[in-house]
Amino acid sequence: MKKVYVLALSLVFAGGLLVSGPAFGQDKIKIGWTADMPGVGAAFYKSQKEAIEMFIEETNAKGGILGKKLELVIRDSQLKPDVGATVARELILNEKCDFLIGPTSSGVALAVTKVAKEFKKVIFFHTSNSEKLTTSDWHPYMFQVVPHTGIEGGGMALHLSKKPYKKYSFIGPDYAYGQDQWRSFKEAMTKARPDVEFLDIVWVKLTETNYGPFVSTLMSKNPEIVFSSLWGGGSSSFVKQAKPYGFFKKTTLSSLWDLDMLEATGADMPEGLLGYARAPFYGINTPDMKAFNKKYFDKYKDWPADWAIMVYDGLLALQEGIKKANSVDSEKVSKVLSGLKWNSLRGPRYLRAEDHMANVGIYVGTTVKDPNFKKYLIMKDVEEVPAEKVWMSVDEIKKLRQQQK
Repeated sequence: MKKVYVLALSLVFAGGLLVSGPAFGQDKIKIGWTADMPGVGAAFYKSQKEAIEMFIEETNAKGGILGKKLELVIRDSQLKPDVGATVARELILNEKCDFLIGPTSSGVALAVTKVAKEFKKVIFFHTSNSEKLTTSDWHPYMFQVVPHTGIEGGGMALHLSKKPYKKYSFIGPDYAYGQDQWRSFKEAMTKARPDVEFLDIVWVKLTETNYGPFVSTLMSKNPEIVFSSLWGGGSSSFVKQAKPYGFFKKTTLSSLWDLDMLEATGADMPEGLLGYARAPFYGINTPDMKAFNKKYFDKYKDWPADWAIMVYDGLLALQEGIKKANSVDSEKVSKVLSGLKWNSLRGPRYLRAEDHMANVGIYVGTTVKDPNFKKYLIMKDVEEVPAEKVWMSVDEIKKLRQQQK
């Protein structure tokens, strides 16, 4: 009897047939979220959670999906890849989650996606956006609805290449996200503007809080513009700490100006900084986006951050996939999602079959004060740089994957 028990337990933890599908008789659809709750991920977590809960509340009020109510199970990955992988396994093995949604950190995502692949579970990435998730680390069960680092880096290079700047420096976090985005930016900028000179490349820890020494280093080379892949609290802290050094009197800064960052920086945010957002609620004028903004504000008395919009879009796509597959089995749903067209808050979109990357671009603009938003700046003259203009071609993706074998 003891041998039989040990064998059964081994099968469970090996990720075999015992956990490959939903539990028998389960009358709900369980979504497991590996969330990055602490530190720089805290603000991101709040807005994502609000949007997920709103989606689940709305969906369940309409009877759920396929007659099954949705349930969210959250585990904190603590911005640590090993913890992320561990809690992802727990969500699948112990909580019997049908689907996963990903963390904020790309470093954590690259660990979590391996678990999803092992157990053949559909996972959506809506905030973590390393391009590796769709190229070298791609598998049939992963889907991405956030512009990845190639789209961001390439999109900003395309946008900034039309400006007069020739002398660039860079600062970013020293992990997958920062490294991937910088590589994409540099390659695209060099191709578009061979006359551009890169003066300084500064890497910092993801958990860095003191940016003073890095500000001095960047200013010493007199760049015309500094491109940054800092995000969240790191980006806000850099701006606040750079101002006393006279940084913005000597140069300018271009980075991710998402709503959480703009709110956190408040009046310290300078006007006239070129940057981008992934899904700015004020810059997307689709009917669905306007309706979502109103529902969100009425419920939370706040405007939706980019992360809230993107996770909601991911859940809309997942819902469509489940309905069309008429199943919660990841194998069936993943096949439907591959190449799926759906109506997102950002307008009609599709998931490219070859890499499961949504055709979502970045939204570029310039920081400005707006009387409608008195506590923080937003961007004006917002326009989308379409993903199709900058993402890898299918042939390039196939070549890269072949090299990885």
